[in-house]
Amino acid sequence: MLAVLTVSEETEYAIGADIIVWMDKIGLITPSRDILYTKLGLCEVGDDKDGNKGSLSIGEEMEGHDFIENPYLDIKFGKNVPETPTCSMVLTKEQVVSLKKAINDNYWYGMYIDDLPVWAFLGQPGSGAGALLEGSGGYAVGVQVFSVDVIPGNPVPLVEGTELKFTYSVQWEDTDKPYSSRFDKYLETNFFEHKVHWFSIVNSFMLCLFLIAVVSIILMKTLRRDFTKYTMTEQEELESLDRATDDSGWKQVHGDVFRRPPYLMQLSVLVSTGVHIAATVAGVLILAITNTYYRHRGTTRASAVFMYVFTTILAGYAGGRLYRQFGGKTWKKAMAYQVLFLPAVLCLMFMGVNTTAWIKGLTYAMPFKTILLLFMVFLGVCVPLHMIGTLWGRRAAADRSFPCRVHHLKRPIPIQRRFLIPGLVLAAGLVPFGCVFIEMYFVFSSLWSYNKIYYVYGFMLAILGLLTMVVICVSITCVYLLLNNEDYRWQWMSFLCSSSIGVYIAIYSIYYYYHSTQMSGFSQWLYYVCTTSVICLGMTLFCGTVGYLGACKFVFAIYRNIKSD
Repeated sequence: MLAVLTVSEETEYAIGADIIVWMDKIGLITPSRDILYTKLGLCEVGDDKDGNKGSLSIGEEMEGHDFIENPYLDIKFGKNVPETPTCSMVLTKEQVVSLKKAINDNYWYGMYIDDLPVWAFLGQPGSGAGALLEGSGGYAVGVQVFSVDVIPGNPVPLVEGTELKFTYSVQWEDTDKPYSSRFDKYLETNFFEHKVHWFSIVNSFMLCLFLIAVVSIILMKTLRRDFTKYTMTEQEELESLDRATDDSGWKQVHGDVFRRPPYLMQLSVLVSTGVHIAATVAGVLILAITNTYYRHRGTTRASAVFMYVFTTILAGYAGGRLYRQFGGKTWKKAMAYQVLFLPAVLCLMFMGVNTTAWIKGLTYAMPFKTILLLFMVFLGVCVPLHMIGTLWGRRAAADRSFPCRVHHLKRPIPIQRRFLIPGLVLAAGLVPFGCVFIEMYFVFSSLWSYNKIYYVYGFMLAILGLLTMVVICVSITCVYLLLNNEDYRWQWMSFLCSSSIGVYIAIYSIYYYYHSTQMSGFSQWLYYVCTTSVICLGMTLFCGTVGYLGACKFVFAIYRNIKSD
């Protein structure tokens, strides 16, 4: 049902074979204002002009593509075409106003020829509309199309009553470059593989090593002393009475550290969703490294849907295990919340975006049949897999007991400084943000620029791995400080300290909107806010879950090695 892995098939043409030109989108330098080619009214290619629509995959529909064959362009493989008229039109007053606005706003048009994208601006501000496709150059290698360039020419002033005559020509040239490198010209290696990008990797790696070293030295030194003190024999305990010291710290709360946390159901929902996001992102990045996503339209989003669907079982396992482990009773209700939380948030968030896009005729409006298909996949695949995962997780939790018995009476928690916890939470999020803020710039540039294709998925996977290690170190440090203050409420502390990175990503998103984009109007603002909110939410839940799981392993490890009465 969902096609994900696209195998690159090298299309071979015989001399004189037809080359189809697919018209796609017209829009600004940002994808939030893309419209269909047919909306501009230049040389209509609808059914009345024998224009044929191309079939779309689910990923292409989610990206807003709508391919229409251009019937005016008769391109044959290996055959040069002199300047040939295609169509003409007399400009009306409304068309002049519309075209001038589009040109002054730097609108571009997109086409696909043999699966190669082609972009060009509609015209030059103040000079005219130019030709939509007046000149083109093609380079042939063997019996395959290697590269396509569009060269607009002969701009025409935009004046009411002026007749626009559209022409095209084709020039084929041989090249000795390998076919496998034909997409390289789109990748902007000078931008994505800039030394700053490499520096961010090195910087994150050094930060990760530093944190691991600091955490290891501090905790191992402290815990070794505590373990030695707490695992004394009776004779050693008697001998130590003469030099008794204050017996306080994390070991004093061993009877409460595994007590059921407040808002257990909410915590299980967040951790379950975080595991789901982590598994989906990891799967997509691994597939992206082994497959050239950037060469195939819609593959990234289609693979994200595929991974989201089939990693639902892991989300069910994580949520079911956590809820059962801490004694949750209404597990069916918790399971329903876990499976519905993220889809419900996404639906509410993009309901307004999709409605606005439908009204304005923007390309990112998802078709109703695609929405219906995703809904059916969710009910038919995601829900059953989540149920299986929940039962699996509950069984795993039943086979594992806590290292320490939970006391019946709660131990009083010492009074903390008023702003200690909020300050610690906010400070903790700043450290992992330092690992990703440079990568955020590259990701945002590819999202909000029309011609920047993100392809360095290896960089992203490396940053993600380093971020995971940093988040775990930060979470363990915060939890240890909390337990050492005899505060046993570590579950939420570990999650909040790690997830506070979302605050800084949100601040960066606001900064980027005002300083690095040219967006204006409600629809663009809404699209940007919803998209960046999804990124912030995903990073918040991912880091929060990683921090909680790392702290959980740490807490189980230290309390497994002490003696309790």
